[in-house]
Amino acid sequence: MTDILTGVVEPVALGFSTGTWCAMYCGPVLLPFLLSRDSTGYRRNAALVGLFLSGRLAAYAGLGFALASLGLLAGAFFDPVLARRVSYGAYIACGLVLVAAALPRRSAPCAGCGERAAGGKPSRTGRSPAGRAFGAAVRFLGGDDRRSAFLSGLAVGFHVCPAFWTAAFRSALSPTMLSGAAYFLLFYAGTLPFFVPLLGLPFLSRRNAPPVRIARLTQLFVGAYFVVFAGLIPILIAR
Repeated sequence: MTDILTGVVEPVALGFSTGTWCAMYCGPVLLPFLLSRDSTGYRRNAALVGLFLSGRLAAYAGLGFALASLGLLAGAFFDPVLARRVSYGAYIACGLVLVAAALPRRSAPCAGCGERAAGGKPSRTGRSPAGRAFGAAVRFLGGDDRRSAFLSGLAVGFHVCPAFWTAAFRSALSPTMLSGAAYFLLFYAGTLPFFVPLLGLPFLSRRNAPPVRIARLTQLFVGAYFVVFAGLIPILIAR
């Protein structure tokens, strides 16, 4: 009975008791992203929410395995400075995904466009290698809504909040890697009820008709804030 309480009830109760924290942190990421999509059907909305939560799940499971493999060493000596740096990196990664997903998308170029100029000679007006690399990165991060939802959820999952710290220490004290990952997964399950209202977002958006441009602009500002003020500036100050 004690094992059930410790191994099942405790992580679920921890996740449920801190679910409002998780929802408040994920809200600024998810709401502008969902409202700025051109298609707001229930199935697509549910799919994007599910992919975002799947990204969180992947991050939690991976961290659970890693911390449990370190055992008591992680529980006793895990560097809080490193934890803050992980959080800064998570903010930057999440912000980059939001910014890339908010940028206007261009249609695919036609075959041979930009390759040859008048007279049949190769055109020299193409972008530089750095420009092409930047464009490829933007397309990867924000070119597909499903990928963007998963990547933003993955980045959010690596944010080290107080509830995460509690689950991390308990997971690190688990006797096996499997039980450590299970603790994190159950903690994650306890937070899920607070995300259920997002499934009804198309019902509200159809009646309030939120402008897509305003939602995308909000998403752009939130992403820029995460990158600059929650990520880069704390890193520079810490130095």
